[in-house]
Amino acid sequence: MVEEVLVRESLSSQEIAAGEELLQRARRAGIKVVAAYWSRDRTGPGDWLFDIVTPEVDKEGPLKLYEKIHDLVREPTRIPCGLDINIIEVLGVKYSFFKMLKSAMRSEKALSNVKLSQFVVGNGLFDFYIYQFPATNNHH
Repeated sequence: MVEEVLVRESLSSQEIAAGEELLQRARRAGIKVVAAYWSRDRTGPGDWLFDIVTPEVDKEGPLKLYEKIHDLVREPTRIPCGLDINIIEVLGVKYSFFKMLKSAMRSEKALSNVKLSQFVVGNGLFDFYIYQFPATNNHH
């Protein structure tokens, strides 16, 4: 059985630049970013989501961080493709998806500006554009 689904396979250069700008704004706002990346679940609806992983979510909950991110997103942007808060996810470092992703990455070096296609995480198949991801050579 073949399903025909119209899904954008890759991110536009504007989306990649907009994500980079948001990441820089988050850092300037004092948010401790552990990882930041675009992800697309190939087994799900296939939409690209921008994930920011920070210990602040574990400490203060996601709502407080969404408020900070919302303020950053509302500022005028240099890039024509502004990011919408609805496609941004904030995750804590203790969240199960991030733990599974770290386990699947197994990278001895920190990653930046890396594209991954059809990468298995848990029971899902994902595409990623990684801005920042920590080395996972420690076994925590």
